[in-house]
Amino acid sequence: MCGFIGLISRDSNVAYDLYVSLSTLQHRGQDGTGILTFDGNEFYVHKGIGLVSEFYNEQNLSELKGRIGIGHVRYPTIGSDPKKDVQPFITYNPFGIGICHNGNLVNYNQLKQILLKKHNRRMRSNNDVEVILGLFASELQKVCKEDTCSENEVFEALKNAMQQINGGYSCVSVVADKGLLAFRDQNAIRPLVFGEKIVDGKVVAYGFASESVALDTLGFRIIKDLEPGEAILVDENMQYYSKVVVRGQKRACMFEWVYFARPDSVIENKGVYEVRLNLGNELAEIWKKKGIKADVVIPVPETSKTAAVSFAQAVGLPYREGLIKNRYVGRTFIMPHQKKREFGVRIKLNPVVREIKGKRVILIDDSIVRGTTSRKIVDMVRNAGATEVHFVVTCPPIKYPCFYAIDFANKTELIAGEKTIEEIRKEIGADSLTYQEIERLKHAIGVGNNLCMACLTGEYVTDVSEEQKKLLGDTRDKERSEWKEAKAAV
Repeated sequence: MCGFIGLISRDSNVAYDLYVSLSTLQHRGQDGTGILTFDGNEFYVHKGIGLVSEFYNEQNLSELKGRIGIGHVRYPTIGSDPKKDVQPFITYNPFGIGICHNGNLVNYNQLKQILLKKHNRRMRSNNDVEVILGLFASELQKVCKEDTCSENEVFEALKNAMQQINGGYSCVSVVADKGLLAFRDQNAIRPLVFGEKIVDGKVVAYGFASESVALDTLGFRIIKDLEPGEAILVDENMQYYSKVVVRGQKRACMFEWVYFARPDSVIENKGVYEVRLNLGNELAEIWKKKGIKADVVIPVPETSKTAAVSFAQAVGLPYREGLIKNRYVGRTFIMPHQKKREFGVRIKLNPVVREIKGKRVILIDDSIVRGTTSRKIVDMVRNAGATEVHFVVTCPPIKYPCFYAIDFANKTELIAGEKTIEEIRKEIGADSLTYQEIERLKHAIGVGNNLCMACLTGEYVTDVSEEQKKLLGDTRDKERSEWKEAKAAV
């Protein structure tokens, strides 16, 4: 999923604030991180493999000079080289442009060929944000006849680039001598918020981020979520300009509320914590109809805790934290390889035997993707002495691949892709299995039909041909294998 932050300050360096914000976005990516700044004359970049807290230090942050900059944490869906694919990316032709993003392009492979054959631009990585950068830079060269561009020319070049792109993405970019630019795909699939920091009645900084919490931490006020196809440019004089450059219908990714975002974030004016409480209440209504007896409700940490609280209250059962998370182990779902995920589960959770032994346990989890993690958790709870294990999931069955930035590009990876609910229950070893319903999910989130639920329904927001589906799935499988070899080498 990735996470990014972009800041422009009136009079102070932004590197330390970028570092703080990236720390709050670590849950969105643990593979690598990078910061790029610009001081009006020169770009400074520091990026590589590792967690935010481990990768940056006083020395390298002090070398990142400038009052404008962008930062990124990486979760790999495209790209196989852990060194080459870390963002931000930069090109010096024209002007100097640095960029990072969250998302995936459906027509990545086709655009890569267009850049090579039509624009004579070669990619240094397999990361699709470099394709976005290449298209935008090429269009800027065509639109801008002088050494500098007006904001309208920047928007025109961006429009020309975005009209060629099929996918879900949000981006933040430093354009030398122009300022900080952020833009969101025409369906607003991937999140992007805009905020300002005010001191003594004066705006001292503007920022863009994947989640509101990254700006909250710095004392910013959230101005808005960017609209579908909207771009905002904040110039070096701290004036900002906004334009919807490509119009479309909002289809925000439902998985942000279900799993990826922090509970203290707000997306599309809907608090993630509030939505997860709603998800628990909706699940409780489904559970009550089943008439199954149980003794205790236990969440699978961390994302499902909020839903488990409201679920337990609604069904009249005690809530207990019967699985304790090792906070120094990251998210197993976003680990890029199955063996690594399995290892992560073994060291990630430990059962509280006294809260489990001899009890009929309801386990609440946010989703079941491949099923491997769920099976191991059920086994763990049984081994801790549970007499029954009932698995309850806040998300409906994930049946179809995602091509907009979540790491399941093949239907064969998904346990619900080919199996019935009863078959899944047997596969994970639970006594019962209860999924959220799609209409109840929509009601819990509360944004109407403005959701991307392609992984649940198979109804994709953009045109995705069968040929593109196969190509993207095959590419991802190939890159997983290459990534594993490259990571081992590193």
